[in-house]
Amino acid sequence: MTDDEVRIVLDRYNARLASLGEVPEALGWTKDRHVLRYHVLLEPWHLTTERLLDFGCGFGDMYAYCRAHFPGVHYEGIDLNEALVDVGRRRYPGAQLSAGNALKDGLGARWDVIVASGVFNFKLNDNWAFVEAMFDLFARHADKGFAANFLSDRVDFRLDHTFHADPARVLAPAYRYSNRV
Repeated sequence: MTDDEVRIVLDRYNARLASLGEVPEALGWTKDRHVLRYHVLLEPWHLTTERLLDFGCGFGDMYAYCRAHFPGVHYEGIDLNEALVDVGRRRYPGAQLSAGNALKDGLGARWDVIVASGVFNFKLNDNWAFVEAMFDLFARHADKGFAANFLSDRVDFRLDHTFHADPARVLAPAYRYSNRV
């Protein structure tokens, strides 16, 4: 992800936050669909007391999901956008949320599980290089594994700014890290 792409992503979400307010739609989610995504990403791990990193946490709403469904999990969130993280800090004072560019600055810790919901949805100059760099980063910092979601290219409707991945192509880099994909 280039510096220009980082700026474009930050500007897009800042503009959405300013125009829509502190709602899921500002993050590109339709109302409450993010909760279904949390279920799909987290349920297979059978979480009890693990350390979980929500990569691209936005407002940190996964924290509330974890408190309700996996109360023993130690949740942390990181997002590129400080303004979104600030909303999350006000909304969830007990959550450990931070802002930063992990591809540029790295991650300073290890977690049992890393999840990324929506991180790969924005169209970049080279989305596949971004996917591979992120998977490498996640693998270096996740002891049990990582999970991510994608928009599929097997759809009838696409927006110009979104990246739709070929599901078969996502499998190749995923299988480098696990046979459980």
